Amino acid sequence: MKNKILLLLLVLSPALAAQAQYFRFGGKAGGGVAGAVGEHAPSDQVNRYASLHAGLIAAYDFASPVTLHSELLYSNKGFTYSTYEVNQTEAYAGDLRMNYLELPLLLKLRAGGLFAEAGPYLGYLISTNSDVSRINSSTAGSANPQILGHQEFERSEFRPFDYGYAIGGGLAFENGFFLGIRHTSGLRSFSSQDLNMRNSVWQVSIGYLLPGIL
Repeated sequence: MKNKILLLLLVLSPALAAQAQYFRFGGKAGGGVAGAVGEHAPSDQVNRYASLHAGLIAAYDFASPVTLHSELLYSNKGFTYSTYEVNQTEAYAGDLRMNYLELPLLLKLRAGGLFAEAGPYLGYLISTNSDVSRINSSTAGSANPQILGHQEFERSEFRPFDYGYAIGGGLAFENGFFLGIRHTSGLRSFSSQDLNMRNSVWQVSIGYLLPGIL
C-alpha cells in the first residue's frame, strides 16, 4: 500500500507543482473620485471630489489563475455639497470628508498580464472633516452667496461601519508592479440619521507585490 501511495505521489507531483501555492505581500497607493448616491444625494446637489487611498496587500495564489486578495487601506470618502437644499431658507455648500480604515477581500482572476477582481469590503470610520458652509438658499448659485455660518458635523451623525462591494481590473507586470482601477459602492447608508446616502468611489492605483513565498 505504501508503495502505491508513493507511486501515486510521483505521478501527481508535476500537476501539484503546476498548482503551487504562494503568499505575496506588498502595498499600493493612488487617487480617485468619491461621491454619494441614494435618495437623499441628488446628482444636481451633490458632486464628487478628489480622494486618496493607500495601504498594505496580502495575496494568496492558490491556483495558477486565481488569487485570494486582501488589503488594509486608509481611504478617503465623502462628497461635495453643491447648494444642497436643507430647507426653504438654507442650503449647504462645501466638502464633507470621511476617512475610513477599509478591508476589501477580493477574488482575483488572471489571464496573462491582465486581471479582474471582485468581492466585498468592510470599512470603519476613523474621522470626519467638514468644510461646509450654510448659505442663504435664495442667493445660492450667485457669484457671492450669503454665508450664514459654518456647518459642523459630529462623528456620531455617521454610522461607524460601512460595507459594500468592490469590482475592478488592471494590468500586472512580471517585475511585481501593477496598475489597477476599481469601483466600490456601499450597500448601506453611511448616515446615522434618517437619510439614504451611500458611498460610491472610483479608484486608480499603482502597487507592488513581492515575489511569492511558499
